[in-house]
Amino acid sequence: MNHTLSLVRRHIRRILAILLTIAILNLGSCSAQSPEPKADNAQSPTLSLGSEDSDVDEAYMAAEPLPQLAMGRVSAVTTTEAKKDKTKPAKPVTSWKRSQVIPNTSRLMIGEHETLALKGMQAKITINGFRARVVLDHYFFNDHERGFEGTFKLRLPNGANPYFFAFGESQPDDKQPDKPVFFEQQQVRDMGTEPLDIMTSRENSWQQPKEARMVPKEKAAYAYRETVRRRVDPALMEWSGAGIFSARVFPLNPKKWHRIVIGYDLNLLALGEDLEYRFDFPAGIPQQVADFSITQPPGVEVVVTPTVAQADSKSVVFNATDKPYHQRFETPHTTVITVRFNQPGAILLSGSEPKTGDYFATRFRAQLPAMANHSGANTGVFLVDVSLSSNPDRFNVWLKLLKAILNNNRDTLKSFAVCFFNIEQFWWQEQFVANTPQNVQALLDFAQQLSLEGATDLKAALNEASQPRWFSNAPKPKRWDIFLLSDGGITWGEDNLYALSQTLTNALFAYNTGLSGTDTRILNHISRESGGAVFSVVSEAEIDKASSAHRSRPWRLAGIQVPGIANNSDLLLAGRPRNVFPGQVLQLTGRGKAAANARVILSLAQNGQAKTLEIPLSTPLTSPFTSRIYGQIAVGQLETFASATETMSKAYATHFRITGQTCSLLMLETEEDYQRFNIKPEEEAFVVKSQPVTAAIAKVLKEIGDSLGDPQAAFLAWLAKMEKMPGLNFSLPAAFQIALEQMPRQAFVVKVKPLQAKLRTWEGIPSAVRTQLNRKQLEYDRFTEEAQRRLSTYRPADALRAISSLVENNPGDGVLARDVAFSAIEWGLKGHAYHLFRRVANARPYEPQTYRAMARVLEQMGQVDLALAFYEIGLVGQWDARFGEFQRIHGLDYLRFLRRISTGELTTSVADYATMRFSSVQKAFDPGKLDILVALTWNTDGTDVDMHVIEPSGEECYYQHRDTRSGGHLTQDVTQGYGPEMYTLPNAKPGVYRIKAKYFAADSNRASTRTKVSATIIEDWGTERERIWHKTVTLRDGKEMHDIITIKR
Repeated sequence: MNHTLSLVRRHIRRILAILLTIAILNLGSCSAQSPEPKADNAQSPTLSLGSEDSDVDEAYMAAEPLPQLAMGRVSAVTTTEAKKDKTKPAKPVTSWKRSQVIPNTSRLMIGEHETLALKGMQAKITINGFRARVVLDHYFFNDHERGFEGTFKLRLPNGANPYFFAFGESQPDDKQPDKPVFFEQQQVRDMGTEPLDIMTSRENSWQQPKEARMVPKEKAAYAYRETVRRRVDPALMEWSGAGIFSARVFPLNPKKWHRIVIGYDLNLLALGEDLEYRFDFPAGIPQQVADFSITQPPGVEVVVTPTVAQADSKSVVFNATDKPYHQRFETPHTTVITVRFNQPGAILLSGSEPKTGDYFATRFRAQLPAMANHSGANTGVFLVDVSLSSNPDRFNVWLKLLKAILNNNRDTLKSFAVCFFNIEQFWWQEQFVANTPQNVQALLDFAQQLSLEGATDLKAALNEASQPRWFSNAPKPKRWDIFLLSDGGITWGEDNLYALSQTLTNALFAYNTGLSGTDTRILNHISRESGGAVFSVVSEAEIDKASSAHRSRPWRLAGIQVPGIANNSDLLLAGRPRNVFPGQVLQLTGRGKAAANARVILSLAQNGQAKTLEIPLSTPLTSPFTSRIYGQIAVGQLETFASATETMSKAYATHFRITGQTCSLLMLETEEDYQRFNIKPEEEAFVVKSQPVTAAIAKVLKEIGDSLGDPQAAFLAWLAKMEKMPGLNFSLPAAFQIALEQMPRQAFVVKVKPLQAKLRTWEGIPSAVRTQLNRKQLEYDRFTEEAQRRLSTYRPADALRAISSLVENNPGDGVLARDVAFSAIEWGLKGHAYHLFRRVANARPYEPQTYRAMARVLEQMGQVDLALAFYEIGLVGQWDARFGEFQRIHGLDYLRFLRRISTGELTTSVADYATMRFSSVQKAFDPGKLDILVALTWNTDGTDVDMHVIEPSGEECYYQHRDTRSGGHLTQDVTQGYGPEMYTLPNAKPGVYRIKAKYFAADSNRASTRTKVSATIIEDWGTERERIWHKTVTLRDGKEMHDIITIKR
């Protein structure tokens, strides 16, 4: 009976599959009649968090040119509606479609859950050649009775880089005060997109607007926080992870309209021989308008296709002329606008600046013969990203690509292994398996069950792929290629570029989907340094060709010339490629004046054979965007070398307004505020004009090339940088400098024990959690509860995997990073806590409690040398008075640490220095006998957490009664965030001591927040009977008392 039912079910499934196939074929034949097929609008890979990157164009594929696309071509017509062709044109290559998270989506958070509703958005999109500039006006209304500080988060398209940020109150329409006031179409057409033009064109439509200035990142963060503390209105926009730009704004006044204006640039997406720009209207905004202005070299066919809700999409096709094409689109009629350029060739952009001269930029495909006899390694290791950023649709792209690589290279790729990663790394099978159809299908069946959550630790994944844990017991292939299926975004662990690439001993091949969230800066670097490549898979049509692209033999790039560019110099290729693969798309920029008949000449070599490749360029298209293309690529390359080129990086980033690793956009209230923080115009233009990038990079590589990625050198460079940072009074003592130089190189490497979670599949994850993961709308309480559930059901690794999704979704949130770090410490995962704290310290170096946290974590991990370094940093710095008696509390921690070294309990490589410091620190901070010591610190700024200790007598020690009759003492009350506060009692009487914390005041500029308190309790300090406890408690809203611990003496 059961067998019969099984056969019936099987036949039913087959019939349904046939019917579904017929339906799809019918739909495909219908959709082929229009340039933008309806079938392609179905759900497919979603956009994850976007990526800020100057090297976005080094994705390529080793393939012959794609055939010419039939896109409703109309000859001898300037502008017309595209006619439906009854013949079946070749299906156009289309980019991956967005499903849930799309570019230009924004939120203005005023608390943990609270937001101000976005009432309207107006977009001005200007396209010049292969470059687009977008200016967005966002309209928010604060319907509350009080003002707030807000966090404006904007997801940007892949490769977008903001250059403009302004904020102010917007004037309402007297007749319709509940609606935003948009500019008329003709007004928008006449508006410029340079910062001065943007401010001038809006001066009559808002009140007291303020424009942000480009400022070095650490100085910007310090100035912002100090200004907020004075309750005036700054704003700060900074890069906070791949494609997320976070702007903190203050004040959001009650019952007022507020406007936030953002401007950014990006390159168009290369689809075969075509270029495409796509603008998605974010969902849920009542009123939206987009105005397009399109300029192309004459003769290029342009197809503009709006996707209209509940109606057929009608394309407009025109042949480009000297005059721009203008068009307005509005919601709810339109949801997506696609602009496509059919086979534009190598477009040449030209521009100039009065202070720095002429620039050019071009993008072209290297049409080279593919050498089919180059087969690559016969063994491969696949690294597949299963973090939150892959969820839900990007993971489907990875699986399609994984399947294609294995199936299409079975003749040469004989065996493989697959490692999945987020903050954990785990193998499908801990061995190399044969590349058979059965094994491939078994792998895909396994992968489809995996949950997609957690943050991204790429460094740990690269370590595991290069030297698998099980490798010592396995048959050893001579070498293997690494195939990285990830967006490259790093939100967890080490993120130093050269530290990443030093891990690799094999060629790494990566893939750029073109989706928002791809950090091509990282993909380009690790592939270049390992001898691999990045291949383009911006559409499903490219998967088959990209799957075997690694087999093509590359050509070594020996030189570049650009005849037709007068006085050309400082030639920069995006990504600094050393080799060129057949079909690779290259972006070249430099200094010089473009003229007609210009061309690029590449000098190439392969197996002793020299080859010259000439690429003719289009007639120059004058564009004001050209100089910033040069600036963005220049800054991206300079920032690769961190402190070695930091002075130049800052000058270039400031001059060209490049937001990234070096600089942020900062807005203060008055000119006096800028002067107070020594933010003033400097001669950046002189630096740009007099110091070319290529010469600077060549000098760095010659002088310190061997030390790039050296953890000790990087640490010393970071300390040297701290001595110059704003808000810091930090000077490195000579003895400390010598001690650091004497430490071994590996002392500065924090190795984290690999996690081993039990729950790795969707089964077992509550539906509410799955829903939030799929939508990328994560609630703090939901995920902390889920972490606790997994902690009790499985193990700490499972809990950390769950809660790390919050970090992946908010990579620039320092409060959240500290929060999760406190949890990691509580769960015994201290190495992970260290890396979270280190990220916070890099972003906010003027907050000393982070150094104390890192020192204590490292001490507990047994990394004594590095712990000593961070104890010293906390002690020698002169910190702001708002941190209370930090040095006294930190000095006691350091003294206890040095005493453990002196007794032989801990061992350091700088024993003489530790002995010397033990004497001086003991003299300065020894408290004598202490029966009880309690120290509190917390993770939020602008908050007041009070410690209360109720002694056995009933006497309460707290901020208004800091000294008790029994000798108890409480340090100075810290009312502006972080702590620490400390209670000490030399002679504890018998009885019960109740330690509590009161959430006295939250950040007054936030509607809600979460504060996590970390407590350290020591009994019998400094004696053989010493006992120590660590406790973490989450405080909720309201002035409630929370129990920390009870001590019985």
